[in-house]
Amino acid sequence: MDMPELVAPVKPVISAAELACLAELEKKVLWLATWMIHNANHLRESRDGLKVGGHQASSASLATVMSALYFHALRPQDRVAVKPHASPIFHAIQYLYGRQNLDALQRFRALGGAQSYPSRTKDHDDVDFSTGSVGLGAGITPFASLVQDYLESRGWLKSQPGRMVALIGDAELDEGNIYEALLEGWKHDLRNTWWIVDYNRQSLDGIVHDRLFYLIQRMFRANDWRVVTVKYGKRLMAAFEQPGGKALKRWINQCDNAVYSALTFGGGAAWRKQLREDLAGEAQTLALIDRYTDEELGQLMTNLGGHDLETLLEAFAAASADDVPTCFIVYTIKGHGLPFAGHKDNHAGLLTPAQVAELRSRHGVAEGEEWHKFAGCHRSADELEAFLARAPFNQRPAARQHAASMALPSPWPRLGIAHGSTQEAFGKLMNELARGDSDLAARIVTTSPDVTVSTNLGGWVNQRGLFRRARQRDVFRDRKLASAQKWEMHPSGQHIELGIAENNLFLNLAALGLSDRLFGERLIPVGTLYDPFVARGLDALNYACYQDARFVLVATPSGVTLAAEGGAHQSISSPLIGIGQPGLVYYEPAYADELAMILERGFGWMQQPEGESLYLRLSTRSIEQPGRDITPELAEAVWRGAYWVKAPTAGCRAAVVYCGVVAPEALAVASQYGDDVALLAVTSPGRLYAEWHHQAHACWLAQQLRQLPAGAPLLTVHDGHPAALNWLGAVDGRRTRSQGPTRFGQSSDAIDAYQLHGLDAAAIAKALDSLLTQ
Repeated sequence: MDMPELVAPVKPVISAAELACLAELEKKVLWLATWMIHNANHLRESRDGLKVGGHQASSASLATVMSALYFHALRPQDRVAVKPHASPIFHAIQYLYGRQNLDALQRFRALGGAQSYPSRTKDHDDVDFSTGSVGLGAGITPFASLVQDYLESRGWLKSQPGRMVALIGDAELDEGNIYEALLEGWKHDLRNTWWIVDYNRQSLDGIVHDRLFYLIQRMFRANDWRVVTVKYGKRLMAAFEQPGGKALKRWINQCDNAVYSALTFGGGAAWRKQLREDLAGEAQTLALIDRYTDEELGQLMTNLGGHDLETLLEAFAAASADDVPTCFIVYTIKGHGLPFAGHKDNHAGLLTPAQVAELRSRHGVAEGEEWHKFAGCHRSADELEAFLARAPFNQRPAARQHAASMALPSPWPRLGIAHGSTQEAFGKLMNELARGDSDLAARIVTTSPDVTVSTNLGGWVNQRGLFRRARQRDVFRDRKLASAQKWEMHPSGQHIELGIAENNLFLNLAALGLSDRLFGERLIPVGTLYDPFVARGLDALNYACYQDARFVLVATPSGVTLAAEGGAHQSISSPLIGIGQPGLVYYEPAYADELAMILERGFGWMQQPEGESLYLRLSTRSIEQPGRDITPELAEAVWRGAYWVKAPTAGCRAAVVYCGVVAPEALAVASQYGDDVALLAVTSPGRLYAEWHHQAHACWLAQQLRQLPAGAPLLTVHDGHPAALNWLGAVDGRRTRSQGPTRFGQSSDAIDAYQLHGLDAAAIAKALDSLLTQ
């Protein structure tokens, strides 16, 4: 696919007066970011003696780029994922706009202050996408663009489409999720996405490989992105036009990254010495460089595109003419404008107090005015304030967007399954929702990494269709070839099919789950995958939860019950992920009616400010269903996380506690012991643990266990790591023994698997006997 070429603007992008204001603000942004980090490390009281850090060098490399973006190129509807280490630059820009307060800057990286990395939930200023785990901030932007397309296709977008912009360090391109996201974007005809690569040629530990930009270009072009290289600033380009300039340009193009960095740190005299040695036979070039003082030569040789406002503004303006996804490879210098610019060790480096004092003098900032917005600026405060007020980005509303909650259909679907699995029940419930016309169903968006049918979403997709901006017919159905699936894609479809990449699933769920706050329109995301592969996307899942994205994650099938698939597919520790992951509450229902109750409550709760996302661990094992009436009391207990299937008696000697699909085994054993053994069903280890952690003896689980006679022990049974339930005895000091898999399994049938891991009735009874005789 041929990308349209960029055409430089015919007239100047910005007036001379405006450019002068922008240049002043660029300097001020660099100073404020540098001072913010210096204050945190050298001036603010240190109570723990630990280095605070802040990445002065990594911030400096993007000062010009971010100034050009935020003060001129960005529009109110654009959304930005800021490179994690450029957080101080972002906070400084927000401070100049009046969207960040001084106290937060002064407490940078301290409690209640500006965060080390931009955070939607922790920062006071308006962060679009949290960043921190490198690569994920970039990775979410194609999915946010896809969500924007989804909303636009329904007429729900409240403005013109915005650009999803990612500012990326060149070393972030080592992260594998980057390539997964690029490929998925290609599949969905990605548009309105800019990635701006801060090509400063340094990573944490050293210099990046030479000619990396060639690979970057090929990678993006292979995925139908336009690549724009912003390499030289105006002064260098003018020098190239002078006699001897071609040889100078050729020398720069051939200079390896390590040498360029070392010369940058060495300064003008080092540049002159090296150029004289390497270009000794180029008389015109030597004459050219001799026109410059050492200081001027150093400035010329570091006049890269990423530090030249005019060059950047022209590139951004040219790319704004269409919605083609664009990668800008922007050449910068790590630490630009600071004393350690270019040094390979500057990543975690901090300026000394003496160096900061010299920088303050160079910026014209008087002592005591370090935090003043316009101290040291040559333009008046009124002129700069007026410039900021006119900036397109500053027209964005100060308050974040919110959307109304979607009402649940009434009555809620009841499944009436006599014998079946929780995975089957999930599919039937989604199918029932799809058949209705509720507001909730209209806002549900399902998504899955190539396991849509095998996780029982087929019925939903058959009725609601797959989302695609351009209609694509189901060839099998058109040709009248037998198929259970109606695989038609169209703009009104409500399922987003993904390739086999779990990171992409969680990034997509993150973008969908932030739709109300990014675009002002609520969506209800439901994502499915195999439970063993939650761990493959765990970094992106954590990222989604950290941003407080709201979604339902259906992980199925799960456990060693998935016997024939073998040990690699038999999830063991995923319940511990569910318990430990903030922002996600984990449920594992045994029965279809429990699942229906959880989803009825959960779809409403996840939309509330105090809500969280849901993680449902389901099974393909078909078991006999209880066929009971759903009372308000039962529904409340299921939601709270536990209820008595067989209530304790006064002479009860122990309780069997089960979670999930092992219900038949637990029930059979408890029944053998009559009134001696009670049976407690746990539907949510995650909710129980969270409530116990915060409320101790007042929690729901403590209330249930108090019905047991004092000293009666617990035997927990779970197709998941025993640690997920083993803690229950600590609630009120009971002896506890736990049955569950702790090692990899192997291919077998479910009967052998249960025997292998001590989940069959005989093993449970043996463990119970041992517990009762102790």
